[in-house]
Amino acid sequence: MSPPVGPFILSRAKPEDMLEMTKLQYACFPPFVRLNFMGCHSEAEIPKITETYIKAMSADPADIWIKVTDPETGKIIAGSDWKVYMSVPQLEAEHCPPWLEGKEAEQSKDFIKKMNEGRWKAMDGNPYIYLHICYTDDTYRRRGAGGMMLKWGCDLADQLSLPGYIEASPEGTHLYKAFGFYDAGKIEWEEDAVVMKRDPQSTEIRGGKPKPS
Repeated sequence: MSPPVGPFILSRAKPEDMLEMTKLQYACFPPFVRLNFMGCHSEAEIPKITETYIKAMSADPADIWIKVTDPETGKIIAGSDWKVYMSVPQLEAEHCPPWLEGKEAEQSKDFIKKMNEGRWKAMDGNPYIYLHICYTDDTYRRRGAGGMMLKWGCDLADQLSLPGYIEASPEGTHLYKAFGFYDAGKIEWEEDAVVMKRDPQSTEIRGGKPKPS
């Protein structure tokens, strides 16, 4: 008997999806993240960071955006950005939004520096997969969209035999632990972030045809 088919669809995001996805990201994240990592004082600045994401999709070979869609409404209900670092040197995953100025720019650069340095230290220059951004529409929480994205990323990591890395909010660690991530430190932000790593799980693909008799 075939397993039941879930109600949502996971697929790779395209540039034309990014404005809708960035609006959802803005709605999901607290003001601290909106300002320091998205450069958004308000929704009016969403197009700026959207354009940055679209450029990275083509300029950064490690960059992969994933979306989860509700086919009943056509609405994107969750999104995630994965960085697949197969070699070194690696491009920085985070940059201070260039339109921030003064103290805001300094604060953004300081937090981003902590993130980048902590990640480089933890991964020791080795290849890895990084869950850079992950969010789900509040009205769809606890319905499996986050798990779909985690399964996609962890399956890819296992196929490539790569470890995984994330910075998570304390309340998000339960989901990540269910997929094999474990605590590996902290980053001190306005609210502490938990650093988590995942070891690749061995995968075996068998195939071929029997030797002719």
